[in-house]
Amino acid sequence: MRIIKLSSILFFLVFAVNFVFADVAEGEKLFKANCTSCHAINEKIVGPALKDAHKRRKEDWLLKWIKNSPGMIQSGDPIAVQLFNDNNKIPMLPFLSLKDSEIKSIISYIKQESEAPAKTVTAAADQTTASVTTNQPKGFYRNTTLFMLLGLALFLVIIVFVLLRIKKSVNELYAIKHPEKAAAELQEKTSEYKRTLNYKLFKKHPVVGVSFIVMGFVIVLGLIGFDYGNKVVGVQKGYMPTQPIKYSHQLHAGTYKINCQYCHSGADKSKQATVPSASTCMNCHMHVTASAKYNGNVSPEIQKIYDAVGWDANKKAYDPSKTQTPIKWVRVHNLPDHAYFNHAQHVKIGKVECQACHGPVETMQVVSQQRSLQMGWCINCHREAKVDVANNDYYVKLHAELKKEGKSSITVAQNGGTECGKCHY
Repeated sequence: MRIIKLSSILFFLVFAVNFVFADVAEGEKLFKANCTSCHAINEKIVGPALKDAHKRRKEDWLLKWIKNSPGMIQSGDPIAVQLFNDNNKIPMLPFLSLKDSEIKSIISYIKQESEAPAKTVTAAADQTTASVTTNQPKGFYRNTTLFMLLGLALFLVIIVFVLLRIKKSVNELYAIKHPEKAAAELQEKTSEYKRTLNYKLFKKHPVVGVSFIVMGFVIVLGLIGFDYGNKVVGVQKGYMPTQPIKYSHQLHAGTYKINCQYCHSGADKSKQATVPSASTCMNCHMHVTASAKYNGNVSPEIQKIYDAVGWDANKKAYDPSKTQTPIKWVRVHNLPDHAYFNHAQHVKIGKVECQACHGPVETMQVVSQQRSLQMGWCINCHREAKVDVANNDYYVKLHAELKKEGKSSITVAQNGGTECGKCHY
């Protein structure tokens, strides 16, 4: 009975701990998905800082406010009206679709983050330096996956402990009722320990032995599958395919300093950077043939361009009798289909240099993938990169607010850049 009570208590404790932190983990997901575009825990962005919001307001009031803040303002609720006026009369969106339990989990997350020490980083922008407090603490409980795994491991240890205690109790009862048999079995077990491990695992305890084999087999298959999956979905850092034409970025972007956007003309105005058409190449190569290196003949690589567009180098004209064939370039950087990436947003608005994602292409004879392009790599960039609020009319109001607070910049993450819907929808 004592064993059963002990196991029940331990089971309840593990369940309760996992339930509490699962609730916080759910709140963190909802907070990042719905709140981070306007709010941070330790600093004001568009809306007020949410640190200790659970202490400043009652839970019932927070539930109503988050669900329908415009309605509360219109009803004349004094606290709601004061918040509206104090934050430049910028209305907060209503979240009518959120359940009370989901809002409570968000409040639980805010409570945990409020109690965690704030991390201060130094941000430089507009040639000034300011201290910015981020809402990205890296405490133990932020890694919810690790915590859940540890909780599961603890639960399994408890089960093993309880089973061993039960086995011991059963053996003691058996020894009391059958002392002679128990003594004989004890002697047999003592001699059994001297036998080999293989015998004990595969003959005496075949289930245990087979389990070890299956476990090892699963681990090996998992590692092979993970490596294969990485290659299939485009996680292929170092990938350097052979192209149909030996185009040198080192020569064009490095030596001749041709702007990347001359060839990749969509980089600052569309989702795709675009692969240049052969007609773009012909803007220069109608005249540039590199013949000096090939005894007066056209360079073999440039000739491939001429063959693709039907150009006669001798007549300096297009030959209508020649069939035009597209150049089949091999794509190097390829994101999975479920990930949305917009070049214009990064190049024109974010002013991100091509090299940040593609590496020093001006030094490459053959382009290769320099970054992993995995989600973690992108998110880390969003946590560190600063939003150029000073030189972007879209952020005029946000820039004014930051100046009032003595700040010069915010990160992309603080402006909603880590919300799932930004890249997956």
